[in-house]
Amino acid sequence: MLKRKNTNINFLYDIYCSVKDNNEKKWGKAEFTEFIQKKHNIFILSEPNPVGYLKATITKDQMEIISFIIDKKFRKKGIGKALLNKVLVIAANKKVNSIFLEVSVENKIAINLYKKSNFLKVGERKNYYSRKDRKVNAYIMKLNFS
Repeated sequence: MLKRKNTNINFLYDIYCSVKDNNEKKWGKAEFTEFIQKKHNIFILSEPNPVGYLKATITKDQMEIISFIIDKKFRKKGIGKALLNKVLVIAANKKVNSIFLEVSVENKIAINLYKKSNFLKVGERKNYYSRKDRKVNAYIMKLNFS
């Protein structure tokens, strides 16, 4: 996990901005820096090549995955699975009882990854994501550790 006081925020922000995805609006540097500096937030880069990242936050005994992006050129290579496994280990170490996330109903690859990791669909948010010409629903998915 790249979240240490001596980690260069500029370096992390540059990598964050370099990961290409058509659907995520990137945060500004101030918002990104504020997120990174809070101890209950998590920012993980893929390894060994930083071509993806996962942002999450922990509140009491719950974790929420805020954003999980793999650069379009590097998908379907196991990078997402490795990042998800890292955050599952972090959640277990932090004694988290459950993890929540939202995923586009159209993102079949991500949905299958979450299902393979025992996430269950627990709800749906109508018109959650904005695309260029339309709105897309999101599934709410949850993984229980207890």
